[in-house]
Amino acid sequence: MSLAMDEAKKMNLVVFTREYPVGMAGTKRIQHLLDYLLLKGILISVIAFRGNIPQPAVHGLHNSIQYINVGHGIKMSFSQIHLIVLYYLRGLRAIMKSKKRGFLNIIYNAGGISIENFLLIFWSRILGFKLVLAIEEDYSFFTDNIKLISRFKFWTIKRMDFLNCRLADEIIVISTYLRDKYLRMMASNVTLIPITAKINFNEKKKSFNSPLQVVYAGTFADKDGVRDIIKGFLTFNKSYDNARLILTGKSAQQENYREQYRNEQNILFKGFMEDNDFYILLRNSDVLCMCRNESGFANAGFPFKLGEYLATGNPVICTKVSDVEYYLDNEDVYLIDPGCPDQISASLERIVHDPVNARNKGLNGLEKCRKFFSAEINGQILFDVLDRIPNNGK
Repeated sequence: MSLAMDEAKKMNLVVFTREYPVGMAGTKRIQHLLDYLLLKGILISVIAFRGNIPQPAVHGLHNSIQYINVGHGIKMSFSQIHLIVLYYLRGLRAIMKSKKRGFLNIIYNAGGISIENFLLIFWSRILGFKLVLAIEEDYSFFTDNIKLISRFKFWTIKRMDFLNCRLADEIIVISTYLRDKYLRMMASNVTLIPITAKINFNEKKKSFNSPLQVVYAGTFADKDGVRDIIKGFLTFNKSYDNARLILTGKSAQQENYREQYRNEQNILFKGFMEDNDFYILLRNSDVLCMCRNESGFANAGFPFKLGEYLATGNPVICTKVSDVEYYLDNEDVYLIDPGCPDQISASLERIVHDPVNARNKGLNGLEKCRKFFSAEINGQILFDVLDRIPNNGK
């Protein structure tokens, strides 16, 4: 047995996240990484705090990982103050119970420090946990119209950003922007781990569906460019009516879009889909759209869904935001400028008029997914980060 494996067996990794085991792109990214770390002999458990998506159980076992949901469905409002107190007490107790004697105990927190999780993270530090922060956004750029309590939470994330550097043993980031930002803030250990996806390729698919299936999956925030996708599709649909735009995901903004376009028969809103149905939809789609707009918020992070799109081997229309052009070029995807619905419609026309080229781009994108976004490659990077924590002087 190797020394690395022997040391890995002494690691106890406790993951703090919002939704588990059922969740959206962020949850799936974590799961891909955890599946790899399990192969390294690391003991892993998950504590999901205040999730909203229905889960199979409050606590249980998923893919050999113990999990517990704490405060599921609780709202941060004065009317639920008694439930909030219980939520924190149960959270502190869950953290204490998750510590293992004789192990290197590590917290992997999905996101940075905020007013909501500060007590939980501070408590884990008191208990002797090491801390890894996985930061995927820069909320100083966030401008969406959201509830007052959510705006306050994001404001605290900005104001408490310096604590990420002070309290974390390691910071994991998803983009070069975030890497450079935290290096400028004098964080001592910053590692870039991009999106992670598992191959979801249908080798038997040789031609487009009838009608053509154009798919967007994700959130419906301002950064996501959903309005551009819809406008571009509707223009394309005027000249090519044998096509459907399918949008999946669940949010208040999605309901607004559903109401606005309720009379468009070729636009279908699927809402939140179970994993099996969701991955079948992606695998059998014809075109996938990742069309984030030009904004500081979009450029600071990286589109989670892009990896899952590329993993299908299907054609992808993709805006030139964040680090996209660091990994991909016009041989891999249909690169377009952000905020340009006309380029989306033009790309759709190119795809239907030259399906051979479209398929080749999809296959090239699949190879880039294997090269940059595989769970094995990025899981090993994360393992190396965890493996060096005992020797980093903190």
